[in-house]
Amino acid sequence: MKEASDSILKPAQAAYLESIETPRDALLQEMEQYARDKRQPISDPEVASFLAVTTRLSGAKRIVEVGTNIGYGAIVLARAAGADAKVTTIEVDREMCEVARGFIERAGLSGRIEVKNADALAALATLTTEIDLAYVDCVKEHYPAYLEAILPKLSARGVIIADNVLWKGLVAPDDSPPASEMGRVAALRAFNHAIVSDSRLRGVILPLGDGVAYAVRV
Repeated sequence: MKEASDSILKPAQAAYLESIETPRDALLQEMEQYARDKRQPISDPEVASFLAVTTRLSGAKRIVEVGTNIGYGAIVLARAAGADAKVTTIEVDREMCEVARGFIERAGLSGRIEVKNADALAALATLTTEIDLAYVDCVKEHYPAYLEAILPKLSARGVIIADNVLWKGLVAPDDSPPASEMGRVAALRAFNHAIVSDSRLRGVILPLGDGVAYAVRV
């Protein structure tokens, strides 16, 4: 969820877009409040809407989410993909896995979402099926490594989406990030460059939420 006001849009524009955002159902609203109360990072509502639209448009059936947290993204992805799709979501924190499984069960999606309690890079290395859509929202320093792990497994019309790629505005070259953020900023700059320049992809960085990378296999 947002930690600060939009840094790209004018305040009036941001407020207007939030005012017309599609209302979430009771469970997603509860999860959003849970995330606020527990200070857990989940996707902004507009990013969740983008995930749903893109998943439906792509027809993705084999979906991988890197970074489960409380299961908000996994639920959005599974709902949009339909009953014949499978979402594998990866989370290293055991407690978060249990929280996510609880929400997923309440959503009636336990049969369509697999929550893997594992290190993301290790889990990606063991996947044997192609990936139609990958959603990355995990350790920012590892974004370039996630991309390299996902690309060989991406299906012919596969999609990659990554959240927080502008990282509170600190990724822009004119900004001087604090020393504590340099590792994240350097990794995200490398990831963003790869998304838009890798010959295997056609990608773009969208000024949505905290910055969303979107790329398709070519």
